[in-house]
Amino acid sequence: MVGLNTLVGKRYKILAQIGKGGMSTVYLAMDSSLNKQWAIKEIRSASDPVQRDLVIKSLTVEANMIKRFDHPAIPRIVDLIEEKGSLFVVMDYVEGQTLASLLKKEGPQSEEDVVDWGIQLCDVLDYLHRRKHPVIFRDMKPSNVMLTPEGAIKLIDFGIALETGKDADSKPLVGDDRQLGTPGFGAPEQFADNGTVDARTDIYALGATLFYLLTGSHPRKNGIVPIREINPELSQGLELVIAKATSKNPDDRFQTCADFAYALKHYKQEDAAYRKALNSKWWGFLGTAIASVVCLALAGGSLVLANHAQNTDYDYWMNQAAQTTDASAAEAAYVRAVEIKTNAIEPYEQLIKRYTADSDFSDDEEQIYNTLINQHADSLRKDSTKWAELSFDTGRMYWYYYSGSKMAGQSASAANTDPQRYARIRAASQWMHNAAQESSFSNVKLAKIYADIADFNTEIVPLINEGSDSGKYKPYFSKLNELVKSAAQEDNGVISLESANLTLDALRVYPRKFRADGITQQQMSDLADAAASLADKTETTTDELDASKKAAQQAEKPTKDAIANAFVDIKGDAK
Repeated sequence: MVGLNTLVGKRYKILAQIGKGGMSTVYLAMDSSLNKQWAIKEIRSASDPVQRDLVIKSLTVEANMIKRFDHPAIPRIVDLIEEKGSLFVVMDYVEGQTLASLLKKEGPQSEEDVVDWGIQLCDVLDYLHRRKHPVIFRDMKPSNVMLTPEGAIKLIDFGIALETGKDADSKPLVGDDRQLGTPGFGAPEQFADNGTVDARTDIYALGATLFYLLTGSHPRKNGIVPIREINPELSQGLELVIAKATSKNPDDRFQTCADFAYALKHYKQEDAAYRKALNSKWWGFLGTAIASVVCLALAGGSLVLANHAQNTDYDYWMNQAAQTTDASAAEAAYVRAVEIKTNAIEPYEQLIKRYTADSDFSDDEEQIYNTLINQHADSLRKDSTKWAELSFDTGRMYWYYYSGSKMAGQSASAANTDPQRYARIRAASQWMHNAAQESSFSNVKLAKIYADIADFNTEIVPLINEGSDSGKYKPYFSKLNELVKSAAQEDNGVISLESANLTLDALRVYPRKFRADGITQQQMSDLADAAASLADKTETTTDELDASKKAAQQAEKPTKDAIANAFVDIKGDAK
């Protein structure tokens, strides 16, 4: 244990002790070089040299892994120092408390807060799982989650996180006593002989964490039971979500954290009260349709057949949706058509057309759409080509039109000066990857372009931070070229202008990076011209499109200047 005002590493002045564990003590320290506060964890020497080597190896792996991440919910590790018989880990100081501490002080938390935290955790886990080499956290539990005073979630302690698909498979390190995770929160497969882990392992642990936060009943001591058996006041819909996440069989759980997040966001739709209200709304529309059919049926003496037709005929409801001018009635009819024919993509395609007609895919629309597609995803996936087509169109809806609450709090990446664009791209990413995986899909090449652009924008900042971004820009440049060419062939102002602005932004931010990867000044100028021309030729019909077109036109000169500056050396000589 170090004393107050002690200097660690000749620069970190210990200000106060803020935590203590079995083998570690955590201090608040001031960086004399940067005048910035950090948290410093002191790992005391273990008497067993094997155990000490494991701890040092684990911390080193953790530090090297975390420095490649770029997510607001993941605190950074910035330094490792060995001195005075201890190992010191310097990391971001996170003000707040762990969810375990909060639960101990206050007891079970409100379902609104728990759902909010769950959605935030799904986002950071999804970020880890979708990396080029997926990272499985393996130790999700309340004590590894910090809650800041602003209500933001921070995921801490990556000591047993596992990077897969690189130089390792999904099996843990031999000799790591912590390899199985925490009993009660760890998924069953973590404790099985020769068990392997994947994203669904973290999904189970997150489900167990939410269960504990909602009920106050520790999953190890009392097991995981339906949450309403402990507190009948909790939501029936949330009970179903937690039960699915904590299924013993990984195949029965949510398959991705994106699916889990959608379910959490829409859990109230599973409640009996919500279903009753939704049914009332739908039956209001249905009653009007029935009334007209009944008149015809009575006239022809075929009431039973008419009722059967209106309730089970897929074509009938598709026609009703197409013919009505009432948006709510059309939406209700498409929902009914989906329930009759769960593997049909046409109702979804028609909903996409309606939702994007006003250039705004709203929260309310997203709620209806994603409830449908998640409920019937298994049926839709049976036809892989149609599933790829629907995924592609869904991805484009997110990429170009989504304006809902997921945009809140998003920060721009280095490649995106527009934070909303970055958020839309992230939301669209998995859909584009779905489409890009199906070789029989006619637009598979374009889907791959979108998927690659999404990957670049998600992964480039961590790669820059670790100095391993070389070689990533030339493929990205090629994808931007293809995107602009594709957009030029479509009669869609939103797609054209968004593609133009994305491309101009990238050329303005990364010209020297493109140059370093072998892209010539002429090639960059040609792409800038193509993007600017695409914007100029786009006809605008709304104020939003006018603003987007103006943004592209105003970006043309700064982009050209940035390209020219990238080919001037330090002495000012053009190259």
